[in-house]
Amino acid sequence: MTTLLVAISGGHLTQLTMLAPRVTDGDDVVWLTDDTAQSRSLLEGQTVYHVPTRPPRDYPGVMRDTGIALQAMKDHRVDRVISTGAQIALSALVPASARRLPFTYIESATRVTGISATGKVMERVPWVDRYVQYPHAVNARWRYALSVFDGFRVEPVDDPAPIRRAVVTVGGNGDFGYRRLVDGARAALDDLDGDIDTLWQVGATDVSDLPLEAVASLPSSELATALQRADVVIGHAGTGTALAALSAGKVPVLAPRSVEHGEHVDAHQKDLARFLGDRGLAVVCDADSIRPSTLDTARRWRAVRSDDLAAVPL
Repeated sequence: MTTLLVAISGGHLTQLTMLAPRVTDGDDVVWLTDDTAQSRSLLEGQTVYHVPTRPPRDYPGVMRDTGIALQAMKDHRVDRVISTGAQIALSALVPASARRLPFTYIESATRVTGISATGKVMERVPWVDRYVQYPHAVNARWRYALSVFDGFRVEPVDDPAPIRRAVVTVGGNGDFGYRRLVDGARAALDDLDGDIDTLWQVGATDVSDLPLEAVASLPSSELATALQRADVVIGHAGTGTALAALSAGKVPVLAPRSVEHGEHVDAHQKDLARFLGDRGLAVVCDADSIRPSTLDTARRWRAVRSDDLAAVPL
């Protein structure tokens, strides 16, 4: 069997790469995503078809990308499609429907209490298999089978080292800057004793007026190495950021973006931050409220994930 895996860069792609071993056990795999530093790093050596990077809800552009999805299906005789979104899922849905291929849509783990815009479209398509990643979100239209947060737990760190290395990330992709997080993290790190070696991944945030050596986006392999070496991780409450930190063994400080400040289109990051904070998988605060004590709390815990998660046929 050949499975086409479809996800846009960022948290959606991070999730699908983590779920793929559990839902494609034994399959040949082809990927459909956009061409970014993250996707090139995560999918190195795999068969990948690229679509243009598009702004949120660019549905005319999404429809133009159906031809690329169709070409991938023809070239590799695809038997089924699995997607974690976002709107790129619609690019694959149209040709998959025309070819009568089974289509599975897994809603992002970011959506703790509601459904995304793409998910609402999928609800209207009766032949799509739809899954949420939280048992409490199951209803007549959505089932539950697995989650990217399966197997994670935290444990205390004995005699934690002082903070000497930090990673601050607002996510490597997207169309929204997050200057409040950069400013809040910078103030907290400046208040620590000693010089802190900090990696700044700032996405679309303009930091040209700050004395920072910042990058917009790092390849996933480089970011993973930096996260593993860091004593503390500060980030926006995006799924990709949370998963990258947890996978590196870090309990991150997460500051969700705010709609009121023009930092996102909705409040789903607040829902995810609350979910992770309630389970001890993150230290949650507002971007304007990051303090040295916040960072000290985070460094006293490590994240661990089970390595024997079972395959889940969808």
